Amino acid sequence: MTKRYRIKDIAQMAGVSAGTVDRVIHNRGDVSPESRQKVEDTLRKIDYRPNLSLSSIGIKKRYTLVAILPQFTKGEYWEQVEMGIQRAVFEFSNTRLKVRSFYYDQFDLFSCRQAFNKASSLKCDGVLIGATFHDEAMHFTSQFSNRGIPYVFVDTYVNNTRPIAFFGPHSYLSGYVEAKLLLHIIEPGRDIAIFQACRIGNESSTQTISRKYGFMSYIKEHSPETKILFGQYYNSDIPASYEKMDRFFAENRNIGGAVVFNSRAYIVGSYLRDRNIRNIRLIGCGTIEPNVTLLKEGYISCLIAERPEYQGYMGVKTLLEYLLYNKQGEVANYTPIDIIIPENVDFYLEAK
Repeated sequence: MTKRYRIKDIAQMAGVSAGTVDRVIHNRGDVSPESRQKVEDTLRKIDYRPNLSLSSIGIKKRYTLVAILPQFTKGEYWEQVEMGIQRAVFEFSNTRLKVRSFYYDQFDLFSCRQAFNKASSLKCDGVLIGATFHDEAMHFTSQFSNRGIPYVFVDTYVNNTRPIAFFGPHSYLSGYVEAKLLLHIIEPGRDIAIFQACRIGNESSTQTISRKYGFMSYIKEHSPETKILFGQYYNSDIPASYEKMDRFFAENRNIGGAVVFNSRAYIVGSYLRDRNIRNIRLIGCGTIEPNVTLLKEGYISCLIAERPEYQGYMGVKTLLEYLLYNKQGEVANYTPIDIIIPENVDFYLEAK
């Protein structure tokens, strides 16, 4: 069990007064550099984590956080991220916290730019970002850094940026694991299809690029003779997606496995069900309702779950700890790679 340290315990360990410890923890009042160093060294030694719901009582400043997230409909992956954000807002209500959300179409580069432009014009204390496009994220986070505004990434880490934290899956390893799983469940000698969304602006998402790299790395290392093919779908136009897949599968008749690197696996899975195709093994991401339904029906073989609600919750909590106590932990915080199959999906959902 983790020991609970009181202010006077920390003061005794650091050799300073309790008032000095209180001022350091709450980042208020003058403290000599020497005393501050003693307290901070002690806090690191005991891995001190303040209880935000209790220790923030009496804080009078209102904190405004901005969340920049992909648009979603009910039951989708990003709704679960936002549920985590709202849970944190409720749990830490004593901090007088307000979150302003800006949404963009994750399949439209220009929509992403518009959302970042609106968010960057707002005065705020911290930013939580669900990034899709690498260059846009780099450009706008540099503006936040120049203004001294801390930011956290969820779901996707963007290289060459300086967030105070990231919460989400290790995209490369997720792709690597997906390839390993798929090769073990398809018939030998069959081809594999990677399905990607058609995007306005013609730029793949940052996470898709990284997952694909991990996927291809495993194939190259363990089954270089396996042929990889690339298919496409539309996020919101199912009839057009079906037409594309009709042509794709008609031209490529040796496909034994398929993968979708995001939570839209249900689009391909629904196609397989509606066309009564049962000899193609499909892997996707996210335990959203349509994916789970197709998993149970056998049209999706397994799912990689990424704990999106946890990501949103921890993103807000980390920003608050930084703003209130100047506390910063590890930057990269990877969620487990949960492999969900029909036999364990109900247990997983109950435990969430």
